[in-house]
Amino acid sequence: MLDDAQLREYHDAGFLVVPDVLTPRDLAGLRDEVERLYRADHPGRVLEKDGTTIRGVHGCHQVSEVFSRLVRLPALLMPAEQLLASKVYVHQSKVNAKRALAGDVWPWHQDYIFWEREDGMPAPLVTNVALLLDDATPYNGPLLFLPGSHHMGTLPTERRGAAGGEESWKSNLAADLDYALTAGQLASMVARFGMRAATGSAGSMVLFDPRLVHGSGTNMSPYDRQLLIITYNSVDNVPDEPSRRPEFLSASDTTPLAPLVGGLWS
Repeated sequence: MLDDAQLREYHDAGFLVVPDVLTPRDLAGLRDEVERLYRADHPGRVLEKDGTTIRGVHGCHQVSEVFSRLVRLPALLMPAEQLLASKVYVHQSKVNAKRALAGDVWPWHQDYIFWEREDGMPAPLVTNVALLLDDATPYNGPLLFLPGSHHMGTLPTERRGAAGGEESWKSNLAADLDYALTAGQLASMVARFGMRAATGSAGSMVLFDPRLVHGSGTNMSPYDRQLLIITYNSVDNVPDEPSRRPEFLSASDTTPLAPLVGGLWS
């Protein structure tokens, strides 16, 4: 559970970094499982623009027994329930690969606008729990935040890609991201809120609000920067209509999660 100081930091800044959440054994096992998912034939597997470098895998908890256990790990689940003051389910899970010297950008954006407009999520009663599978440094494309920007609510951002179509969701995952902020929006917000990088050692956890403006640059280092993100939604905030996007982007199973008994590998 988060203490009072951690809760204040999350609500004030919109994010919180908690070190040493994963054990070395858990971290090594998750890396192995992620590499297996990278190689698996799965519609949620996305490549970079070069057509060969893995960009990410989505819907991990739906295709991996390890991930289905991970999302119930008390160290992750309990802070999510605490922040949302309710039971939760997984709306989305993914790994952003950010491969060495090849991982491309994630433009500046807010997450909730996707879930509101594309999935019909009623309110931002949701939180992101991210796990650093590698050290996140200033040089390998760490998450960048505009601290406090979540207090602005959902920004009036226009969709960049064409709406509708059987595979229109693909532009939600590309470097040319839908609902990315304009240069003008970004400049005024950086002047007001500043900018911070979520750096830390492998095994750390980063919690962040779905309205927090964030992005990440290219990985210019010779080291990977893999980031695992679980999006927990309140069971009181289930979308009223089925999503227009695939199951691996908007899960239909809204069963409240029960805490995992034992460790990931027991």
